[in-house]
Amino acid sequence: MQWRQLVELVARGAGATDPALLNRALARIAGIAPEVPDAVRATAARAIAAPDVPMPLVRLFVADRAEVAAPLLGVLELDAGEWKSLRDASSVEVRALIDTIRPPEEQPAPRGGATPAAPARAPVRTSADLARLFRWECGPEGEIDWVDGAARAAVIGRSVRADLRQRFDTMQPFLDEPLVLADEGDYAGEWRWSGQPQFLPGSGRFAGYAGVARRVAPQPTPRHDPVPALAASLPVDHDNLRELIHELRTPLTAIIGFGEVIEGQYLGPAHRAYRDRAGEIVRQARLLLAAVEDLDLAAKLRSGRATSGTGASLAALAEALDPAVTVQLRDRAVRCALEPGLAERLLRRFVEAVTSAAAAGERIELVIDRVGEAAALAIDRPEATRSMSEVELLRGGSVSNLGFALRLVRGLAQIVGGSLDIGPERIVLLLPSV
Repeated sequence: MQWRQLVELVARGAGATDPALLNRALARIAGIAPEVPDAVRATAARAIAAPDVPMPLVRLFVADRAEVAAPLLGVLELDAGEWKSLRDASSVEVRALIDTIRPPEEQPAPRGGATPAAPARAPVRTSADLARLFRWECGPEGEIDWVDGAARAAVIGRSVRADLRQRFDTMQPFLDEPLVLADEGDYAGEWRWSGQPQFLPGSGRFAGYAGVARRVAPQPTPRHDPVPALAASLPVDHDNLRELIHELRTPLTAIIGFGEVIEGQYLGPAHRAYRDRAGEIVRQARLLLAAVEDLDLAAKLRSGRATSGTGASLAALAEALDPAVTVQLRDRAVRCALEPGLAERLLRRFVEAVTSAAAAGERIELVIDRVGEAAALAIDRPEATRSMSEVELLRGGSVSNLGFALRLVRGLAQIVGGSLDIGPERIVLLLPSV
């Protein structure tokens, strides 16, 4: 509450006549910002978004995350020098957003006595040169109704809400979301879409989104995604990290327990509103606990102590899976090289990610086999995901947040020399075998 009040006061010009007081307010805003949830900071940015927000306050927001800074970036009216100064003060992801919204200008001509090169002849435009970046706008229903820099027929009428329903319905900005514009032709290939919500002045009613889309130049990339930041950024001191994970797990478990006591009315009657709130606390705490468990698993896999001489029997591990999963053992003797406890957690994470996206009563089959020197686990894709491309399946906000879970499993598998491949009907996890 204090953070929100200070932000709103500074945004309205409070302290403009007292620099010392303004600096104290800005220091306090910066100091307690890490304790304020991302959603609250983003909401505050939308509330104060205006062309005349004081630049010292804007610099604090652009040093934050992209979704927090985006509402302000969309309404600022700055000259080239001010944009450069703001970009220099930005975080890495906000700098990328600024570069997307305002692409860097061409380098100036050489100064002094240097002789400028003769102008080159204008090259013939090819399909590869068409529309590397275009701007778009959509109304509150999500369909694009204005485009600049691309053929109208290729973009007008496309539903942003259909592709990014979770972001759209919660009116959150998005940055570099991979969306397919066309399967073939001049607009085929990978595009990255960025947008920010728009609101009508005065009434504050949601008016849709405005943003840009840029073509990603094709370049040689590894078959699999790089290890997610969750795993790649783990420090070398794995023992200290695991101690920290233990310290996080302990209070989370206590929170879940207290929430269940209130929700179940074990110590006496509780109002329905309190029970509902307790149930939500339990649900959110379980999600956070699952993330902590994923960190623990990643730390163990990267510690170098994850492998076992005898490995783990996948047939034995499969017996403990959800009964709704039908297991077909094509090679009962196959063993993966991981220590059994870690292999069980990774297998369970993989299977639960897929089954959570399945419809009630839908049967999912898991095939366990050996492919060359690897242990292979192939699981059916849920019906709701069969029509999705790999890009659509892996993006954030996909069915039951399956995309995040699969990206995490892929990263964990790569740590130990495995991989995760997504086919039209099955998702295949390959792990080193013994």
